[in-house]
Amino acid sequence: MKTVLQELAVLPGVIGSCIVVNNVDILAPSLPDFFDDTMARDASNNIKRMMQMAAVKGLTPKTMSIRYDRFTILTIPVNSNSVLLVLCETGSNTALVTTTATMLGPELDRTLGSGPQTEQSAPVAEALPKQPKEITEETSKALAQLKEALFATVGPVADMVYEDCRQRWSEKGEEDIARIFELLACISQEIDNSDLFAEFKGKISSLL
Repeated sequence: MKTVLQELAVLPGVIGSCIVVNNVDILAPSLPDFFDDTMARDASNNIKRMMQMAAVKGLTPKTMSIRYDRFTILTIPVNSNSVLLVLCETGSNTALVTTTATMLGPELDRTLGSGPQTEQSAPVAEALPKQPKEITEETSKALAQLKEALFATVGPVADMVYEDCRQRWSEKGEEDIARIFELLACISQEIDNSDLFAEFKGKISSLL
């Protein structure tokens, strides 16, 4: 995987890259000191949300960029779970970098999804979606109540917040009401308004 990304590293203006899997695992990182793993995860999560919002409007962006004062982040989806982040100097030829990264996408996808496990690719097996297990009726009702309360509190964006948190929650263990507090903790981090969070918490008081 690092060998593939080296083809990006030699391009003028490229100052770092990595692959983010499920907004959690950072693979083959080659990032500058000012851009740590947490920033990479946040950038990946923000890009995922923007692409989901675009999809709601019937748009299907293949790449996306965020320009800051010091650098530009280019993002290219590798597959449904992974995003390639490339950091470039401001003013660099981002079109060349984007074209090259897009051409490398299929090769990166093959590296992530098949072949013998290496030191770099070993975490992928853990990050790939697990087969859903059958959940109990009690858990199912609790999840439905939680989602309904979230929608009543924050509106249409609830679907995106709920699905994102539930995916991360299910990756860490069996979907069970005994672990509902972990899911609630994830959702609470997404509701950055204290009044809205208090309203949401009141609607799910029976689960607490």
